[in-house]
Amino acid sequence: MTFAIYHVAHNNNSCLTYLCTLRIIYGAAVGVVGGVAVAVGGVVQGVTQIVRGAAATPKAIIEPSRGKWWNDLEGKWILTNLNEEQKSLQNIPDDDDDILGDARKNAEESTKPPGSITASKVKETAYYDALEIAPGAEPSKIKRQYYLLARKYHPDRVGKDDTVSADKFKDVAEAYQVLSDPQLRKKYDVEGKDGLSPDKTDVAGGPAQVAPAMLFAFLFGSDKFGDYIGRLAMATSALVADSPDVSAKDARTVQRRRVARLAIKLAERLVMWTEEDYDVAKAVWASAVMDLGGASYGTELVRLIGKVYSLSAYQFLGATDSGVGMPSIAKWAKGHYAHMQRSGDASKAKRDGLVAGMKMMTTKQNAERELAEAKTDEERKEKQAAMEDVQVTGMLNIMWTTTVVDITTTLHEVAQLVLHDQSVSKDVRKRRGYGLKHLGEIFMACSTPMESDQPEDAKKLYEEAAFAAMLETIRRKEEAARSSLVH
Repeated sequence: MTFAIYHVAHNNNSCLTYLCTLRIIYGAAVGVVGGVAVAVGGVVQGVTQIVRGAAATPKAIIEPSRGKWWNDLEGKWILTNLNEEQKSLQNIPDDDDDILGDARKNAEESTKPPGSITASKVKETAYYDALEIAPGAEPSKIKRQYYLLARKYHPDRVGKDDTVSADKFKDVAEAYQVLSDPQLRKKYDVEGKDGLSPDKTDVAGGPAQVAPAMLFAFLFGSDKFGDYIGRLAMATSALVADSPDVSAKDARTVQRRRVARLAIKLAERLVMWTEEDYDVAKAVWASAVMDLGGASYGTELVRLIGKVYSLSAYQFLGATDSGVGMPSIAKWAKGHYAHMQRSGDASKAKRDGLVAGMKMMTTKQNAERELAEAKTDEERKEKQAAMEDVQVTGMLNIMWTTTVVDITTTLHEVAQLVLHDQSVSKDVRKRRGYGLKHLGEIFMACSTPMESDQPEDAKKLYEEAAFAAMLETIRRKEEAARSSLVH
């Protein structure tokens, strides 16, 4: 079972430069369509259109009034009781080893190299040695080893002063970026590291490297966020090496447990607010933001979590106050997009670079031709460097969008469990809604650490990408709910 799959396509005659389809854990297809600039503006309009269609639907008013919420993944209106959810998780291992154990064990056994890593058919084995795998390892095993070793040596886990681990963290990231690319791996196997130098490789974008901390964060998130987002789909996929032994039903069960655990933790986090200890709640939440924001690329994750919390609260409170919560979604989307635009000048050049980066298929096809047209070595190097930057930007956006959709889908469902929990009174549920709204606002206000080395334009770029993907994901969930009411 593949826990997370993405496919990239392009349209040469359209400003919608890519179609990124993400199959998140349980087999539900969630699409994120369009260049970032187009998606950000278009999603707000799309939400408004859904509001017009769903606002007058009687069942959309009746079912929420009965305490139900629409679960588009289950395809039905459901009631939630967190006490029952907690009981169902008793005696179940936190790592879901009852489901994933065999697949994980098989992955471990098949990944272990046979004694010392040697191979007569490759030029050198340095990258394979770094990942502790044999030269014949399958791509899924390469991803698994990168995930495990990068977690082991990650600065957030071992501390930023551990220079030995820092070097190993950098080495495994470099090895993964080469060995996970079929063309680069083939080149490396034949010519070794020397064959990957800019003046020797014919592989478009070959030598480009992503910052190790960014690569891990955009692929797998951060261990520090476990109580907020759980284990990401891509991380679970890596852990079991994309094992076919994990069925779609099993994967959905793992995801359902993930959501339930996070919902229980979120409900506990909101107790201070429901008990009217507002100042204490705000202080505790602000402290959590300081801690989480200090993780590598933690600011981006904190703000994303805040946005999903905030939007989920607006939906719920709108339904509580007026019977239909979706008008608040459009208001929320427009207001927060305007705030993002005011918070800093959007870099059109960088955004265009991101959109161009999504044309990865076209870029790869044209790369060799572009390089061949270079008349001097200096011109060739300049074109090579520019090509690498575009491809790396596009690759990172795909990774980040995948992560955003996973987190958004999960946390939106988490919020529904908490806000429609029938084990507490209606008054407590409403208080939770206001608490979640304030919690989201505090998370969204997370500031970038002073020592951050991420450029301001890059932070702005990925914030907009996250905003677009998040809104598109929730828009589609609402559209699924609306469609269920007319059939």
